[in-house]
Amino acid sequence: MSRFSLFVVLATLVLPASFAFASPDVDFPQNGASYGGKVRSGPGMQYGQSGSLRQGDAILILSGTGVMMNGYEWFQVRYRNGQTGYHWGGLFCSERPYPGIYEVCGGRPQVQNPVPQQPGGQLSAAPGVNGQNVGVVRHSGGSFTNVGNGQWQEADVYGTVNFHFQEFGRDDWSVYLHDASRNVTLQLDLHRRMILYAQGNGPRSDLYQITDAFPARNYQPAAAGNVAQPAAGDSITVHYTCTEGLPLTATYVQSGNGHLIYTIDGHTPRRLEQVVSGSGARYTDGQYTVHSKGRQLLLQSPSGIDECYENQ
Repeated sequence: MSRFSLFVVLATLVLPASFAFASPDVDFPQNGASYGGKVRSGPGMQYGQSGSLRQGDAILILSGTGVMMNGYEWFQVRYRNGQTGYHWGGLFCSERPYPGIYEVCGGRPQVQNPVPQQPGGQLSAAPGVNGQNVGVVRHSGGSFTNVGNGQWQEADVYGTVNFHFQEFGRDDWSVYLHDASRNVTLQLDLHRRMILYAQGNGPRSDLYQITDAFPARNYQPAAAGNVAQPAAGDSITVHYTCTEGLPLTATYVQSGNGHLIYTIDGHTPRRLEQVVSGSGARYTDGQYTVHSKGRQLLLQSPSGIDECYENQ
């Protein structure tokens, strides 16, 4: 199980430089498990990396810090070989529920449990709903429905359609929508059970909690961006989790000279051409470079290097 779909621009967040241990002592220490990502020397992204955790690594949550980021708190944790550092609560689970920690360990609920029927009629709930096949997403104030050809409608609780969106991308966790008339972008994140909102180029933030989701009927998702999609049987798609828990999807295409199409954290897909490599496979467009070898992928971009590992 991977921890993805944090659809915010984490590197742009400004966090306080000082911190205080604000969480009640009675709740800690307690056991937990990480979904992967960095361990930092202090509670915030302005602090340097002091270690890293892989998906499923056991942690001991020592205390909260009172420092929040996107609705989750930074915690001091102890991990393998007695090392200590700070890990963001959006990237791990705990044995007991606590505000600021993503969830209780023991398995994430699937977005498929029926809720009371809303006006206007809805599809029957079904198992196996994900970002690739979803057609209807409900929240407490209404719903989003795919009406074909990459078009989505947002309706209120009474079924009245208020807004229209164009789908521009999908991955295993989410569908990405854009309303050009308002310059609004949405992420329907089934992995986190959240609908995220962004205005223009601003960061995305949680808008609604998803209460239910249903598969589309005879729907073929629109091609994301302007990147041509590979023919069936000509490619293989691999899902990775990168630093800070960001999801990356890479499609390796074998035809011609070979190329790679990837998207990280729901951003517009980018095509990289395969070039000669001493080991593994290397792809680049001159600005971005991907080097994959075994279960590891390194993404080099103008903002730095992200280390990613294939999801188990």
